[in-house]
Amino acid sequence: VNHIPGDAAPHDQAPAQVALGPEGHVYVLWQNNTRIEGRRFPASDLRFARSVDGGKSFEPAITVNDDAGDVPSSHTFHDLAVAADGTIFVSWIDSRERDRRSVAMPRHHGEGEDGLPGPEIRIARSLDGGRSFGPSAVVDREACPCCRTAVAIGPDGSVYVAWRKVYDGNVRDVVVARADPGASVFEPPVRVHADGWSLDACPHAGPALAFDAAGRLHVAWYTGREGRQGLHHAVSEDGGRSFAAPTPVLARGPVPPSQVRLAADPESGVWLAWEDRSGDAGRVVLAAAGAGGPSRFRREAVPGASPGLAAAGGTLALAWLDGEAVRLAIRH
Repeated sequence: VNHIPGDAAPHDQAPAQVALGPEGHVYVLWQNNTRIEGRRFPASDLRFARSVDGGKSFEPAITVNDDAGDVPSSHTFHDLAVAADGTIFVSWIDSRERDRRSVAMPRHHGEGEDGLPGPEIRIARSLDGGRSFGPSAVVDREACPCCRTAVAIGPDGSVYVAWRKVYDGNVRDVVVARADPGASVFEPPVRVHADGWSLDACPHAGPALAFDAAGRLHVAWYTGREGRQGLHHAVSEDGGRSFAAPTPVLARGPVPPSQVRLAADPESGVWLAWEDRSGDAGRVVLAAAGAGGPSRFRREAVPGASPGLAAAGGTLALAWLDGEAVRLAIRH
C-alpha cells in the first residue's frame, strides 16, 4: 500500500485503518515515524492511500495532517470512517501546539512540563474521494496522549468522535463529541460514564463506536477504576447526548488494560470483540450485543489478542493476533 519503502510504523494502539467508499474504493490510513534527536518519542505524520480497483493497486500516498513540514510533531492514534455521501473522516491525537510551544519556549534541564498545552483531538475530512484532505479542526483539548480515537457516522450524517479525556486530578474517562452534518464545530464532549479513573500514566486502551440499525450509538471502553475495573458497554438513544447505565463486558477480578472493538450491520446486528487477559493464556472473545449490553449467549473465544472486527451485508469478520500469526474468521 505504501509506495515509499519504510513509510509505515504501526503499533497496537495505532494500526493501519481500512474503510470502503460507497463506490467500492478502498481507503487505507496509517502513521509513519521520524526519529528526532533529543526526543523520547518519534514524530509522526498520517499517511493515506486509496485504491480505485478493489485493492489490486494503490495510488501514491498523501499526508492527512495539514502541518506536515512544520515543527515535527505527533499525529497518531487515528481512526477512519466514510459517510454515505462519500465524505471521508479521519480522527487522531495531535501534539502540534504542544511541540510548537516547547520549541518556542525552551526549558531548562529538569524543569517540569507545566504550562505546555495538552494533546488535541483533531479531525480532517476529504470531499473528493480521498484525493486530498482539508484543514483539520480541533474537536477538544487535554486528551489522554496515547489512547486511540474512534470515529463513526450517524444515520443522519452527524459525525461522532470518542477518546479518553484528561480531567482535573488526572482523571481519564471516555467521552464522545458530536458535530452536525457538514459542521466543522463539535459540541462539547459528553462523558459516557463518570468512571472517575485517576491515573498518572496512559493505559493504551481507547474506546470503540458503532451505530445499530435503530440509530442507537454503542460505545465500548476500558476503565481501571477500582470497583469498576474492566471493559464496559453503554448505549445512547439520543445521538450521544446522554448514555444509559453501562453494562460490564469483562469485570471479574483484576483486569489489565485491554482492547475492545465494535462492529454493526443492519443484517448481522451489533457485535463486540475483546481481549480477556484474566487467565494464564490470553484469548479473544466475540459476542452479540443488544441495547442492554452484550448477550450472555452465542459467546465464542479463541486464543489470541488485539482483535479487529468488521460487519457488512450480514457477514461478520473477526481478525486477531495468535502469537506471530494473524488469523481471520468469517461468520455469515
